[in-house]
Amino acid sequence: MPRWLPIPALLLAAFVTSCSPPPPASPSMASSTSTPAAALPATAPVTTADWAYEDVPGKLVSTQHYRIHTTVSRDALLDRLPRLMEAALQHYRTAITPLPPPPTELDSFVFATRPQWERMTQRFMGDEAGVYLQIVRGGYTSRGRSVLFDIGLRDTLAIAAHEGWHQYSQTVFRDQLPTAFEEGLATYMEGFRLTGEKRDQFTFKPWANPERFFTLRRARERDRLMPLDRLVRAMPQELMGGDEMGALTYYAQVWALIHFLNDGENGVYRPALVQLVNDAAEGRVAAHVRERLGSRAGSAYRAGRRNIDLLEAYTGKPATELDASYRAFIDQITRVGTGEKVMRGDSPLEQ
Repeated sequence: MPRWLPIPALLLAAFVTSCSPPPPASPSMASSTSTPAAALPATAPVTTADWAYEDVPGKLVSTQHYRIHTTVSRDALLDRLPRLMEAALQHYRTAITPLPPPPTELDSFVFATRPQWERMTQRFMGDEAGVYLQIVRGGYTSRGRSVLFDIGLRDTLAIAAHEGWHQYSQTVFRDQLPTAFEEGLATYMEGFRLTGEKRDQFTFKPWANPERFFTLRRARERDRLMPLDRLVRAMPQELMGGDEMGALTYYAQVWALIHFLNDGENGVYRPALVQLVNDAAEGRVAAHVRERLGSRAGSAYRAGRRNIDLLEAYTGKPATELDASYRAFIDQITRVGTGEKVMRGDSPLEQ
């Protein structure tokens, strides 16, 4: 399987950074306008046991698919986090195409303070910890294990949903997707609304992501959008050297890319997106690239090189040819009057 570099990811409002490196030598839509609600049923089992990190007492919160190790004591976050993760997993498995459950429980670590998180990062990542310790707020995922710290209720839930996708794909997918598509799907999975009488249920709506939307609109207005052929080959850490808005724009654009593939031009590219996700899950991406672009391209993809145009391999059109349609899609979704729709989680494509 291809090997890709660590991936930083940022949420605009919280200035969250998340690094999601690939697992070492292990397996890496329905229309978004009608994504069904996903919520953890009230009867779903959630168990809590004592756990401690160093001398700090904490909890081990277990659900059907997750083990959440946490030193957080705020009831609002402790009550919502297991519901979010199970609802998010349902969303990951149904938002684009039916996907299998993870083969084992997924481990998440959510710390109450950054110093606790730093010490665990040094323990987990060893000599590689330096890149992760540059994270200002948020967390990362490595080898299917997410390590986060509390940055406020809404932002912690949002980064958990983002990193949860990386946990899932790193554990389940046999081929890891290149960065633009992996991060695009992670941002696509972030959007949710708190529902229910106690606001402890989650309705996942991919358009409900005002941070990405308003960053995208601002970049369009300032003529700072990257060409599509550059976007699908760029690494976000390359954009972070003194240009925070460049990295934020990257994440907004890959969020828009997944929406474009799912809903753009009346859904003409949706089958390509579905096939790409299915192929990644089943380990067929290199074979598909080899069939469509030739044996050298298949070998280059397998080696993790960034000169392979997956858009051409799956849509039949190279990124340079799709760029105009992608730009027109961004113009359409960020036009005047669409912000209120996004705030509600509704599609800005609807009239």
